[in-house]
Amino acid sequence: MKELEKFVPKDRVVLSSRLLGSWRYYGIYNEKDVHLVSKNLPLAEAAMLTIAPCTATRLLTDFRKMCPGETVIQNAANSACGQSVIQLCRAEGINTLNIVANHCGYEAVKAYLLGLGATAVYTLEEAEELTSFDTSLARPALALNCLGGRFEDVMLRLLDRNGVIVYYGCAFDLPTKKQFLRCDAQFHKFNLHHWEAQATSVDKDIMYKTIIRKMVEKKFNAPAHQPVEMKNYLYAFKNTVHSEAFSTMSYVFDFTL
Repeated sequence: MKELEKFVPKDRVVLSSRLLGSWRYYGIYNEKDVHLVSKNLPLAEAAMLTIAPCTATRLLTDFRKMCPGETVIQNAANSACGQSVIQLCRAEGINTLNIVANHCGYEAVKAYLLGLGATAVYTLEEAEELTSFDTSLARPALALNCLGGRFEDVMLRLLDRNGVIVYYGCAFDLPTKKQFLRCDAQFHKFNLHHWEAQATSVDKDIMYKTIIRKMVEKKFNAPAHQPVEMKNYLYAFKNTVHSEAFSTMSYVFDFTL
């Protein structure tokens, strides 16, 4: 049997695709399907590394090169990906305008996102009333559309001339017919699984190392989450369905408990 060249016993690894299955104590994988991570990387950050942080990284780098002082606008800002976008932008000096649904607990959500580094947080209704920006804040050059509908409409109205809007998540399958309303803007779609299928191992390695470095340096934390024992899976499922303010609170099954 050929010995592994990259890994040794007790190394810490993450699966390079969400489709490989991680709700288990043991698994047999191909070498190309696992990625070595630092032992200094906290457990929660390691468990959540390959989804929201990677999606946010690709959204911020693949469609428009953002520079310090520029502005990103996004809906579903309280989602795991939205929280990741805020932190990545904060680390690079990029402003974020964040739109969330006006659920019960909105003020707590707003305070949490501002604590992560959000420049501003609005309900949909507040965002729809915006008519101008603070002169110190550039109009959004990049819009990240996860929801569509009115959330999409308000971002298109606020997006700067020749701006870029990316459809992902729940909005990925929506038609981009609104491009006729903003002929100057660029419309794109993104799906992490599609990117993973096309990316080289070098592309993935660079992305993981960049994110892990920021996490180890405490510049980027895991999205809001709660560790749960596997035997309490019903608790996690019920709270995921019925939670209000953080409807996308992540429940991390911790097999060490």
